[in-house]
Amino acid sequence: MKKISLALTAAALFVACGNDAKNIHTLEASDFAAVLQEQSMPLVDVRTAEEYAEGHLPGAINVDVKQPDFSNRATQAIKESGNQDSPVAVYCLRGSRSMKAATLLAKEGKEVYNLAGGITAWKEAGMPVEK
Repeated sequence: MKKISLALTAAALFVACGNDAKNIHTLEASDFAAVLQEQSMPLVDVRTAEEYAEGHLPGAINVDVKQPDFSNRATQAIKESGNQDSPVAVYCLRGSRSMKAATLLAKEGKEVYNLAGGITAWKEAGMPVEK
């Protein structure tokens, strides 16, 4: 009985999140870099300002996903980037916060590219970071 209940709960969550999930693409560092190079899109670092100052992907804008007004601030930053109709790329330290951000942005109709493993994986792949 517990297995059936768990399966039904998982199915309900999948259906509820299904439309948003199809707009989220989680990519490894090399594929993420390729997408950034091929497409002009806003790149959002969703970590804290302190983490951002320690090093970030070139061209990234910082909007902390832990802030209660993240969606509004992210939407404004995307608009100011001049690419408000394009997909959005997001990352954090290891990928958890950026998935939260991706989910919030996808709920607003954005197509989102999420960096698997965050900036940690990016650095391990030998990709550039700026301060």
